[in-house]
Amino acid sequence: MMKYLLIFSLLCLTLACKKQEVPTYTGAPGISFYIDKFEPDSLSYSFAFSVNPKLRDTVFLKMRVVGAAADHDRLIKVKAGVGTTARQGLDYELPEIMLPAGALTVRYPVVFLNSPEMLSTTFRLVVEVAKSKDLEPGATGTEIAESISLKEMKIDVSNQLLKPSYWADMESAFGDFSVVKFKFMIQVTGLTDFSYEALGLDGYYNLPVKLRNALEQYELNNGPLMDEFGNPVTF
Repeated sequence: MMKYLLIFSLLCLTLACKKQEVPTYTGAPGISFYIDKFEPDSLSYSFAFSVNPKLRDTVFLKMRVVGAAADHDRLIKVKAGVGTTARQGLDYELPEIMLPAGALTVRYPVVFLNSPEMLSTTFRLVVEVAKSKDLEPGATGTEIAESISLKEMKIDVSNQLLKPSYWADMESAFGDFSVVKFKFMIQVTGLTDFSYEALGLDGYYNLPVKLRNALEQYELNNGPLMDEFGNPVTF
């Protein structure tokens, strides 16, 4: 009896340890935009944030292949989607780029042009993947490490000081957003990006102290700094 029990136990162990077949992706090769778990699916860009005036600038979007890598370069195309108000050739350009051989990810360059209308108008660009000879629009949804593949990315662009998309994450450090406050921050620091990714933990805690000290000096010389809402600027 013990002999049969031993044989049965060994058989179960063998079956349990048998290597399982891992399913692989077999559809047409595609590519999608993607963001990490806590990144926004829409962005804002303003030429007004630049310390030195720019006629054009580039915003990079992360893209990821759905399928296997290839041993040759592959063409990537994108297009403006529904909801776009920006004008191709006047406000933006969407170049065709190549995904290098062996690569599974790439940064796509959205080129913005500083048109005169951006001084008073905020334009929206909805960027979608377009089918190329090598790659189709990829699947969407939650993927590796809870990153998210997207059908489209939305970008608002202007030449005005707009509230950055990351401000909600930094509100505990800098307080409520206002254009006057933001201009003061740029003037004091020489920076235009106050996101956590740009500042890091040290900047998150120390930069507000620097700004409070600068504001105190400003108020000694000029009185309270009032924002566009009629409220005194505070940090």
